[in-house]
Amino acid sequence: MSAAASARLALAAPLARRLPAPRARSAARAFGRPLVGTPARSRTIAVSSASSDADASPSPASGSTSGNKVCVITGANTGLGFISAREISRTPGWTVVMAVRDLRKGADAASRIEASGASRPDVLELDLADLRSVDAFATAFAAKHGRCDVLMNNAGVMALPERALSLDGIEMQMATNHMGHFYLTCAMMPSILAAPGRPRVVNLSSVAHEWGHVDFENVNSEGFLGYPASGWLTYGRTKLANLYFTYELHRRLRLAPGASERGTDRVDVNAVHPGIVDTDLPRSLLLNFYPALKRSGGLITPEQGVRGQIAAAIDDAFYDVSGKYIAEQSGPRGSGGAGVKGAFEVSESSKYSYDAEAAARFWKVSKAMTGAAWEVLGEKKEPKIIY
Repeated sequence: MSAAASARLALAAPLARRLPAPRARSAARAFGRPLVGTPARSRTIAVSSASSDADASPSPASGSTSGNKVCVITGANTGLGFISAREISRTPGWTVVMAVRDLRKGADAASRIEASGASRPDVLELDLADLRSVDAFATAFAAKHGRCDVLMNNAGVMALPERALSLDGIEMQMATNHMGHFYLTCAMMPSILAAPGRPRVVNLSSVAHEWGHVDFENVNSEGFLGYPASGWLTYGRTKLANLYFTYELHRRLRLAPGASERGTDRVDVNAVHPGIVDTDLPRSLLLNFYPALKRSGGLITPEQGVRGQIAAAIDDAFYDVSGKYIAEQSGPRGSGGAGVKGAFEVSESSKYSYDAEAAARFWKVSKAMTGAAWEVLGEKKEPKIIY
């Protein structure tokens, strides 16, 4: 495939979908078309019958389902997070933990999942806009479950029309979409490394990363010109941040001192663009154009959109695949706009997202704004600064 064609594939739309229980299958069957690109270690995606299901299981912590793998999903009470929780809960051998801001809504969502015939997920409180809540979640999770085989960083907000701040003084879109997940992943690393085999981190990005640009002098979108276009430019910035985080975490996990001994080099990290999906994500838009998109056939269904993130989380096709961008193909850039709805391919993201120097710099900024130490990588805290 030419570089131009691969670049077109990368720009489709946000990502997600449900697949059958993981088992040996071809990548083409898993996604409805062949996967394109060069996954981790410059090899094509291959499916082995002796994949992640062969991993040995450690003794479960109190409250966990004995022997099950554990998948944490943020924002799991609605939208793509809810469908992900429902479908993974239907998969034998998996326990889902729904990380939600509102425990009442989370419990209601868990009941609906149970009523569908799936195993009832666990529900724990998590507010990504409050880093103390993130700490409390990670502590409670470790005590109850002990291991995290998959962390799906799914929660997000889009284009809030007015700039707002989190409890930690971080612009709300950046706090929810990136900084909170950055801090959560750091806090969850002991539980992630407690899982055998190849644990996975799945970050939800978006085609919106294409218009994202990080102003390192104003990451917090301050001032008269700091939050233009009713929050859309800031949203794009957060989606670019998701890709910086994905690629930089992939790199650091493998280059950390003692990576093999600590097991950091066996953690796989990928980003997903679910497509332009008919969910309640545009609930905050000043001008909601999604109904018009739906009438014109420009949206995909949640069931189509969730396929990518579920596959990246539990499918054998993504065993030992890391540092990749998986994009839905029916959007404006996917296959020239003629792609199959709900089909996903390993694709190229924007050329700016591969700027290794910018990603490393943004990693340092993220540490400073959140206080994340990343000791598991042999790092220390940065002085606390809001950029």
